[in-house]
Formats: sequence, C-alpha cells, structure tokens
Amino acid sequence: MPGRNAALYLSLGVVLVYCAVALFAPVIAPFDPFVIAGPPLAPPDVAHLLGTNDLAQDIFSRLIWGTRATMLLGFLGAVVSVVIGTAVGIISGYYGGKVDEAVMRFLDVMMTIPFFPLLLVLTIFFRPGIYVTAVIMGLLGGLGSVRIIRSQVLSLAVADFVVGTKALGARDGYIMARHILPNVLPLAGVKFVTSAQHFMLVGIGLGFLGMGDPNVVDWGQMIERASQNGGIVLGLWWWLIPPGLAVTVISLALAWFAYACEERINPRFQVMRV
Repeated sequence: MPGRNAALYLSLGVVLVYCAVALFAPVIAPFDPFVIAGPPLAPPDVAHLLGTNDLAQDIFSRLIWGTRATMLLGFLGAVVSVVIGTAVGIISGYYGGKVDEAVMRFLDVMMTIPFFPLLLVLTIFFRPGIYVTAVIMGLLGGLGSVRIIRSQVLSLAVADFVVGTKALGARDGYIMARHILPNVLPLAGVKFVTSAQHFMLVGIGLGFLGMGDPNVVDWGQMIERASQNGGIVLGLWWWLIPPGLAVTVISLALAWFAYACEERINPRFQVMRV
C-alpha cells in the first residue's frame, strides 16, 4: 500500500508541475517562442539551455510554451467530453426505455466512425484554433464516456435509496442531481484523467501532421520540424529529444494516476489485492 500511495502522489506531483509550467509559461520562458533568439542550430549553452532550432528560435522557450498548448488541448477536451458523457449517460441510464434505446442506437452509429480520421478531416476543412479543436475532440470523445456512465447509472436507478426517494415524490431532476450524480463522480473523474491523456496525444499527433493551430507552439510541431529539418540526421538531440521526453513523462504520469485512482474506487481491485 505505501508503494501504491507513493506512485499516486508522485504521478499527481508530475501533473501539477506540468500545470504550473503551462500556467506560468510567460514567466519561465526566457524568450518569445517565435522570435530569433540566437544563431541557428546552436548547441545548448548558458543563454539557450536547449540550443536553438533551424529558425534560430530558443528550443527551451518553445518547449515551455508547448506545455501550455498540450495541457490546454488535453484538459479542455476532457472537460467537454466528461460533461457531455456524464449528462447524457445519467439521463439515458435513469430513464431507460425508449430514451435509452435511442441514445444507444445513436452511439452505435457514431462509434463506427473512426475518431482520429474524422477529427483530421474536420481540422483540414475548417482549420480551427486550439480552443475549437479541443472542443471538437471533447464532443467526439464524449461518446465513449456516455456508455461508461450509463452502465453505472443503470444499477443506481434501481437502488433502494433511489426508489425510496421516488416514492416520496421527489422530481427526476432532483434525484439525478442529488443522488445519481454524486455516485458517478468518482468514475467521471477517472474518465477525465484518461481522456486528458488521450486528447493530449491526439493534439500532438495533429501538430506533427501539420494540422495544429499555427498561432501556438505545441510539441507535435516541434517533433515534426526536428525530424524534417535535420534533427535526426545531424544528431541534434537537444532539438528532438526534449519534446519527445516531455510527451512521454506526462502521458505516463496521467496513465498511472488514473490507474491508482481506479484502484481506490473500483471494488474489484480491492478484492484482487486481498
């Protein structure tokens, strides 16, 4: 148990550090990420901790600002996804019957469409900014959340405390808000963390393919430019490795944090440990 708690707190600490870096990027970054900060392809030194790229931009500054874009895509997309998934899942599971059937058939149709290719098509045609891209990811990704929340609500809707509250004449909105929602919030929280991890990686993928917002810096753009402009061939590790390492660390931290949280709220994990 101490080891599991240590992993939980360590992963949470890493996530909080990334959030702090994203929030205070203007203070931490020594240069504007788009300006010429020195000679091109300069190795790391005191002035440029991670050197410069082919456009003579400071890589450390771009890495810091890229944290903000990546975290924004992940967390804003996760908020939209979980809010929609929780609301629709509660309504579908609580009412059941024709409402539930209509929602499930709609999800069956929508989930046959691959998520990333559809997102790629939308970004190609509309070229949305970073905020709109995050919202679109959340809307598309919320479909999976609906099924997860609904499955929990189906059992809660027939629980004794819900049936008793109905018998007392409580309204459906009151029951869903005061009795159903609090019981699905832990599950929604875990889904938020896993969705944030997923959307961060999707956003990096869009940036790598050149479909990201050109007005912001993200790690996908950095990795793509390094791979296409000599970062690998010339062995310029300071250009390619930092954004790749940053992606890996935050992805692992979020994955382990979600796993540790699920262990605490899912009784099956408790039984398996015993």
